[in-house]
Amino acid sequence: MTDVDARIDALAARLARAWQGGGTIELPGDAERPRTRAEAFAVQDRMAALIGGRCVGWKVGATVVAVQRLEGHDGPIPGRLFADRVFDSPAKVAAADFPRARVECEFAFRFKRGLPLRSKPYAPDEIADALTFHAAIELTGTRYAPGSGGRPGTTHDTIADNGSGGGFVFGPGIDAWRELTFTTLGIEARIDGGPPIEVYTGEYRRDPLEVTAETVNNLGQRGIAIEAGFYLSTGSLTTPTPFGKGQRFVARFAGIGELALSME
Repeated sequence: MTDVDARIDALAARLARAWQGGGTIELPGDAERPRTRAEAFAVQDRMAALIGGRCVGWKVGATVVAVQRLEGHDGPIPGRLFADRVFDSPAKVAAADFPRARVECEFAFRFKRGLPLRSKPYAPDEIADALTFHAAIELTGTRYAPGSGGRPGTTHDTIADNGSGGGFVFGPGIDAWRELTFTTLGIEARIDGGPPIEVYTGEYRRDPLEVTAETVNNLGQRGIAIEAGFYLSTGSLTTPTPFGKGQRFVARFAGIGELALSME
């Protein structure tokens, strides 16, 4: 085993234990951190293997250039969706499973058929007929202790930590989704009936079909194929907002319906 392999395995093991136990680890120091996207993906892949859960899809953050520039990322941030942390709306989840959670609205698709690996990239129009649309809620979270490590976190830290993924709630599938105008579709989201959460618009929103094709191709470059039944969620539509025990989040997607999530 090389020094790089040992470093990747050690970080992945710590992250997997934190995921399973709801705990945190120190943000790795310069000698331990993933230094490239390839190393970050390797940590995430190993973390997933150690968690041992069934992967049922992918989520991706920082899909919009404006967000990448604002937050200092060097590209999109993917993470796995695990079967035991995917729910149908209305959902109730245990606070112990999602410590330090933040909640946000997303657009997602589910694949009616798998997409085999190939050298030619998939175009958005080429995969559209394989997709069913779902409005969604993401519960994000991090396994890194706040303020630890003595340095700012990076894209590579976030990728290694399963893309800061936690859980997902999906609304009913919609086959006639081509009629929806995603770039301007209205969203109203509130916690416990409080003030509306800020909704991203303009340059902070992107066509989810384009994001889906891009993500499929990026995964393909890593040798990861899309399987029938997989979900793929395409990035934040509302400001990630702290969400904890006893709270209820309700999101209304114009022309689609309402999703609800309670944390108990």
